[in-house]
Amino acid sequence: MQILKALLGETSLESFLNKNFTRLPYSAPNAAKPLESYLDWNVVQKVLESKQAILRIVKDGAVAVDSEQMSYDEAMKYYREGNTLVLRYAEKGHSMLKSLADDFAVPFRTEVDIQLYCTPEGHNAFGWHYDIEEVFVIQTKGSKEYTLRPNTVHPRPLLTSVPKNMEYEKENGEQVLKVLMEAGDWLYIPSGWWHIARTQKESMHISVGLMPRSAVDVLESLPKFLCQNSYWRSRLPVHKNFSDPDEEVAYYQDAMLALAADLKHQMASPDFIKFFLQEAKSRIRK
Repeated sequence: MQILKALLGETSLESFLNKNFTRLPYSAPNAAKPLESYLDWNVVQKVLESKQAILRIVKDGAVAVDSEQMSYDEAMKYYREGNTLVLRYAEKGHSMLKSLADDFAVPFRTEVDIQLYCTPEGHNAFGWHYDIEEVFVIQTKGSKEYTLRPNTVHPRPLLTSVPKNMEYEKENGEQVLKVLMEAGDWLYIPSGWWHIARTQKESMHISVGLMPRSAVDVLESLPKFLCQNSYWRSRLPVHKNFSDPDEEVAYYQDAMLALAADLKHQMASPDFIKFFLQEAKSRIRK
């Protein structure tokens, strides 16, 4: 959280978390100047040579190649042909980027994915899209203009809920924001917000993506917690004979109401909350 506090400057962390995080974009010019050295061509070369990251070759919205083995020279050949180089999981291939990921991971109790974007002048990586992650964009070279819109088509997206076609054409919200990013600037884009980045000058930026647990994630922790309780280990009488289907439904209505009453008690208990928080901490990639 120390890096985020430094990026926020005079804006308090409490204000950012309450007003912007998961809700509204935030940008700050020149606040990321100390992080410009986190991405240059030397960093790109070291990450590629580590063979720990995934290199994605993208040109104006189309993915051409995904590779874990491509050399720096091969990647630069694609770059000179107008392709964007996107290095996913870059924190695995460079200690400096790993420290950046760790700084965000611990306080938010979530895994962090560092992606590096290198885009030639006159080209773009992707068209209109939204991310399931909370994204912090750190511009280290050149400039890009970001256009952002709230998502009324599919707000609060999750990995399991995003349709294959994001259907940007259905978006009719009127609010549009524009942010010109120069080297040393940074931008926060909440998950689900539509955005497109248009390269002004040869551009390099770091994308710090994090995905705090959602309400639906509570359901992943519940079975592990409830199985410690003998009441929840009781067998349901699916073998029981009933005189007609309505009687069977009525029986299970009573049973489900009893389970729901106990579930409310279990979910509000300090023991479950501690269990859930411990599960969240254990998800952080080491």
